[in-house]
Amino acid sequence: MRLPHVWRMGLPAGLPRALRALAMTACGIAVFFLPQAAQAKVDFESKAISIGLEIATNPGGFLYDLHQMGESVVPTRTGRRFTIGAQVLPALLPFTNGNVHGRFNLISEHGSFPQVELFGGVSKFMALDYVDTESVEGAVTGNHYGVSTMWSAHPKARIQLAYEISTLAGKVTFKKKPIEIYGTKLSEIKVNIKESFVLVGAEVLRTNRKYLFTQMGFGMESSRILARIVFVGRAFDWGFTVYPESPLVIYPTMGFRFGY
Repeated sequence: MRLPHVWRMGLPAGLPRALRALAMTACGIAVFFLPQAAQAKVDFESKAISIGLEIATNPGGFLYDLHQMGESVVPTRTGRRFTIGAQVLPALLPFTNGNVHGRFNLISEHGSFPQVELFGGVSKFMALDYVDTESVEGAVTGNHYGVSTMWSAHPKARIQLAYEISTLAGKVTFKKKPIEIYGTKLSEIKVNIKESFVLVGAEVLRTNRKYLFTQMGFGMESSRILARIVFVGRAFDWGFTVYPESPLVIYPTMGFRFGY
């Protein structure tokens, strides 16, 4: 599979084949879905109904998708000790999932020993704090934490192996009247998901202080698969997250971070 030109142009020459393959595999998941969305004649009304029914059938799973999009993804840069950041799209806007996350470089890479960093964060669906408690009551909060290692495979590229535990729990009760989504009535939403992920990633320096980071994850309990593609700037990141089993499948993402 060949990467689209806009994604190939930033990859430096001489990267090991395994590293290129990793980056291409993560991008390839998105490439598989994007042309279909752009070229197919979509019945938007029936598609919206289908998505709505999937969310109504498993609302907790949809909230967990949004929780994961508020997680720390981009590794700490070489030479920095820590980073703090947050995801704006689509976690905070429009779904009001307030989030903050950080990473701490525990051991810098030296010789054949990798960089080792700890990461974690918290999230909360803030809209529930401002609704009429006589009609809707509840709270949904989440957290994630893990450890990540990074090895230099090329002067302009590093590879990642990480382990993460991600949790979302809460309950929302519609006290006066159940909400109805295309015929499916919900009187309450319960979510209690805890998943362990093995993450493999590749970071490529494109230009001065601008990176391309790709990552694939596998859920140990549910066999859930995810892929992330992030264009990393000096302070802002943007990209895509792909959940093949999610109602929306592809989510555009945007976040910011700072560090020293």
